[in-house]
Amino acid sequence: MSTGTILAIAIPVIVVLGAVVAFVSLRRRDATGLGHLSRETRRRDELAASAGDDAAASDDAGAFGVSAEAQELERAVAAERRPSPVAIAEPELPQDWAPPPSDEVGVTRRQFLNRSSVLLMATGLGTFNAAMLAFLWPRPTGGFGSKIKIGTVASVDEAISSSTPAENFSYFSEAQSYIQPYPTDSATLSNAEAVYGGAVLEGMRLGYVALWQVCPHLGCKVPVCGSSQWFECPCHGSKYNRVGEKKSGPAPRGMDRFPVTIEGGNVFVDTGKVSQGPAIGTDSTGQGLEGPHCA
Repeated sequence: MSTGTILAIAIPVIVVLGAVVAFVSLRRRDATGLGHLSRETRRRDELAASAGDDAAASDDAGAFGVSAEAQELERAVAAERRPSPVAIAEPELPQDWAPPPSDEVGVTRRQFLNRSSVLLMATGLGTFNAAMLAFLWPRPTGGFGSKIKIGTVASVDEAISSSTPAENFSYFSEAQSYIQPYPTDSATLSNAEAVYGGAVLEGMRLGYVALWQVCPHLGCKVPVCGSSQWFECPCHGSKYNRVGEKKSGPAPRGMDRFPVTIEGGNVFVDTGKVSQGPAIGTDSTGQGLEGPHCA
């Protein structure tokens, strides 16, 4: 046979044999799977995982030629991998609640609110009772609010005639009043009797009228205007004649007044009995404007 014939036969045979060897190798790899460990490696892992018998593991490891240091390292790694036991604490039984000592807690919010409510209620009731007692208490026997002696008839007349800034306008601070002379002629008294009455009218018959210094509009003190000879309130411009009868302004009535009495030659003003001033339009004396206004 020639060389060419031999090569033609040998080459296909070699190719076929190579294919068979490759096929057998692939089948073996498929049977074992990827990542297959050797028998020795699997043996060492089983010994390390069991960790039950260190002597047996040492003998087997020695059989495979592993040093004592490697064995110690493997045992340490196996001990770290082994899960540590978890201690489960026994559940504690619930305890009965007891309030803390009062000296540690102090005043609680509930106690504070309760005590505050009681204190406010007691304060309100106490204030109301005090006001009731003050209302029912007898009037004072001296000072404003009682019957006040302002002087003798002579001294009062002297004060009226020498008053400033206008004559016939005398102020007595103890009674908070202007003591004004009232004409005692029959025509003027007849006009007064048609408007006034009671103790105020009796004082007019004696020749006096006591006018409270307070303006009946909003309570300002009413001064005297020397030029007009009227009372003129500087707050809102209410104006009254010499005997306190309203002439103009926002006041709802004339000036309020007190009863005047004469006892034993002494003149008394009863500041505990206030009589409202006369209605708007009252003009018992006919006194007109005597000069320019002050307010």
